[in-house]
Amino acid sequence: MKETPVNNSNDKVSENYTLEQKEISSSMVDSSDTNQILPDISYFATNKSDRFFVDFEDIVAAHPYVGANSPRPHNDAQVYFSNTDLRWLNATKPSDYPPIYAIADGFINMPEMGFYNVVDHSNSSPPWWHVAYVFTLKIAQSDGNFIDFIYQMEPYMIPELAGKSKDFYKQFILVENGQFVKKGDILGYMYVPSFEEMVGNKEASSHIAFSFIKQPKTVYVPAIFSEQIVKKFGEIYRNPSEGWESKSFGFDWNRARGLPDAMGWMINGDENPFNNNDLGVLLYDGIQDEKIDSKAMVHPHELGFNSEDILYQKYGWGDTLLENIIVNEDWQLLFAGIGGPMNLKFIIDENGSLRESQVFELRSGQNFSLNHKDNFIGNSSKFSISISDPDEWGWSLAFARADSEFTQPGTTRDIPPLCPPDCPPSPNPYKLKK
Repeated sequence: MKETPVNNSNDKVSENYTLEQKEISSSMVDSSDTNQILPDISYFATNKSDRFFVDFEDIVAAHPYVGANSPRPHNDAQVYFSNTDLRWLNATKPSDYPPIYAIADGFINMPEMGFYNVVDHSNSSPPWWHVAYVFTLKIAQSDGNFIDFIYQMEPYMIPELAGKSKDFYKQFILVENGQFVKKGDILGYMYVPSFEEMVGNKEASSHIAFSFIKQPKTVYVPAIFSEQIVKKFGEIYRNPSEGWESKSFGFDWNRARGLPDAMGWMINGDENPFNNNDLGVLLYDGIQDEKIDSKAMVHPHELGFNSEDILYQKYGWGDTLLENIIVNEDWQLLFAGIGGPMNLKFIIDENGSLRESQVFELRSGQNFSLNHKDNFIGNSSKFSISISDPDEWGWSLAFARADSEFTQPGTTRDIPPLCPPDCPPSPNPYKLKK
């Protein structure tokens, strides 16, 4: 059952920040009262919240906080929404859209332009940008600094370009700056646009980004949720509810493919809100997690072929030589790597002489990649495969019949974005200023 929206109050806090740059400064009008109310962040190491910030039936995919020790770090977690869901396409008022909940008791931080937070990609070619709306919730403190839970709603839309007013997102925010809210209160709603309203590219995916931040700008894993919630979260990021062929697929979904249940994966001590331990997985208190297996894997039958069409399959971690593979039918191949550096080479015997052919490569700094290759060695039915995986991130491969159906994620969306190209100039081109 969905809780009722929170009532607005008149309590105010002076606040101004640019969330996209993760630089938040806060000055409570009377921080002493707030300090007495908010617990130390260590409280949430063992007293987890049973209220996720959205309803799981409203999201289609997700990824956890992907830490500094991962192949390609990303300092927030995200949940994704379907742009073809009729609930959102037929919505007529904000409350028809997915509700956003308070995950704990706390105080709202709302920037003056929180309804129009520019997310800039002026350094892309072609350049583009979009508008998010954002607020944070002060839920704890640590060493005299507040810990905020960040809510950044990113529909991937420029309201004016979609025929809407600049303050369009204001109506989707129910709370005010400085307002005290209770766990489970509805703080706002997530606007989910149609594809015709979106900007970016065909791999953009409407989402909410979330994390902890220790003011002024230390970003932490948002490890506040109960084990039951994290397991639901893990299930949906490994198995998106619309499948990997969803039209709403975004390449950012790949950040979580094959990862174990976690709110944070491969983090360093600076990203750990409870202590300074490096961890492969953060789900609990930062101590119990040290015993959890952090290995990631997408098994061959999960790559995209029908299981009954698979002719040969293997998976593993680390450098591997698969010798004398025999596939007697015409084939196609899927190969997945969790992270780079990694490469796959075919070793083929041609009249007594061995020939090596590199087929796939993941460079250092790349995360999960799924690659497809049709038969390129003709009638040769016997060969070997060499896999280089020096960091032991993990790999998986499957040979299937040549006529087996396979849909590459990210190829099903058939409606182009409003821009780019020809986006209007960004009103805050901060990426060009760096």
